[in-house]
Amino acid sequence: MSDYLAHRGELASNAGELPSLFREPDLQEQFDQTGRYLLLTLGLEMTQRRARQRPS
Repeated sequence: MSDYLAHRGELASNAGELPSLFREPDLQEQFDQTGRYLLLTLGLEMTQRRARQRPS
C-alpha cells in the first residue's frame, strides 16, 4: 500500500480520462482494507495450521 500511495499521483496523471481510479483512499477505506487483510491473513494461518496437524 505504501508503494501504491507513493506512486499514486504519477499513476493518476498518466491515466488519461480515468484519473479517479487512482484517487487517494480516505481513512475509512484504509481502515476497512486493513481489516480485510488481517482477516485474510488469520484465515490463511488457521488453514495452514489445520493442514499441518492432520495425520498423514
